Amino acid sequence: MNTLKIYSANIVTPEKVIYNGTVVIKDDKITEVLDGLPEQLQPEDINAKGSWVLPGLVDSHSDAIEMELEPRPSSTFPIEVSFYELEKKLVGEGITTIYHSLSLLEENAKKFVRQNKTVLSVIEDINRLSQGAYLIRHKTHLRYEITNLSAVNEVKELIKKQKIDQLSFMDHTPGQGQFRDIEIHKKLLIDHRRFSEEEAMEIIEHSRKQVKLEEHVVKELADLAHEHRIPIASHDDDTLEKLEVVKEWNATISEFPIELQIAKKAKEMGLFIVMGAPNALLGKSHSNNLSAMEALEHKLVDILCSDYYPSSLLHAAFKLHSQGTPIYEAIKMVSLNPAKALYIDHEVGSIEVGKKADLLIVSEEQSRPVLQTVLVNGKVVCQMNYQMPLTVGGRV
Repeated sequence: MNTLKIYSANIVTPEKVIYNGTVVIKDDKITEVLDGLPEQLQPEDINAKGSWVLPGLVDSHSDAIEMELEPRPSSTFPIEVSFYELEKKLVGEGITTIYHSLSLLEENAKKFVRQNKTVLSVIEDINRLSQGAYLIRHKTHLRYEITNLSAVNEVKELIKKQKIDQLSFMDHTPGQGQFRDIEIHKKLLIDHRRFSEEEAMEIIEHSRKQVKLEEHVVKELADLAHEHRIPIASHDDDTLEKLEVVKEWNATISEFPIELQIAKKAKEMGLFIVMGAPNALLGKSHSNNLSAMEALEHKLVDILCSDYYPSSLLHAAFKLHSQGTPIYEAIKMVSLNPAKALYIDHEVGSIEVGKKADLLIVSEEQSRPVLQTVLVNGKVVCQMNYQMPLTVGGRV
């Protein structure tokens, strides 16, 4: 066995911090978590120098792959480029397990990356590429828009063949859910998607007229996913009635509940509550819905996901810590809790004996996390060596 020790570490476990402790790794697993320094050291052992040692981050919902594939309209990059380039960015944010969120919107969606053919192809490609050389663990999160009537059979096949690792049902019909405020939706289309006001209103009116899947069809898909142990999430829950339907799906996750009372009810029903780390970091929802910080104040948030901004995950956890949340509680929201919700906590998500050695070494600079080292399967896959400015030719 190959043995590696990380010592002089402030180790963040699920329940406490072990100060000046040691993590012992043999091959790809954690074999010991010690209070104190090891009796013997080897040259390859890592001195954490009093920095935090955290579990690798588990991101349950990230749209980053879409931006990597189509950074601008009509500018699309091959998956072989996008997959590996994005992976390098994600590992540099401390994300060691990623759930690539792909929106199966409609046959001829305006965004190429949300067209049926593209999404189905990308899912196949992610499954293929993740079996080769990798830096981090790759999973797929299919976000199925329930107005996409033509994709039912394809989704069934993905579930049966276990090509997806999470399934969420979405309804972005304007006037409810995330886009309950038509004016905010219109502003988003104009400011972010660069549509004219006339084009934005045309899109909104078209969306409002779309036919949705019949309830028994959605239930059939949900039952199939449940049978194959694929975690099911609802999205943008906005009414108590919808939550009752969500429970009938055997869903275990409520992503981005719209209002505080809905989040409270979802929590009472035993659902994992997911909020966006960008929302928490910025202190507000870009859609003018429930603030993650307000939900956190009411102890309603189980999981933070990066949503559209991978850098936010680690920063949001440290923001919570700086405001008084014990660091082990803040870190659980971006590691153990999502791992539990997604049925992978037997392998990853916390620093415990027997789990995969996916670890981060993180220092702080005025409460700002500074990622130094990332290990996956007990191997260093990313190392940041910061340097002070050097004076060259009389200038800095």
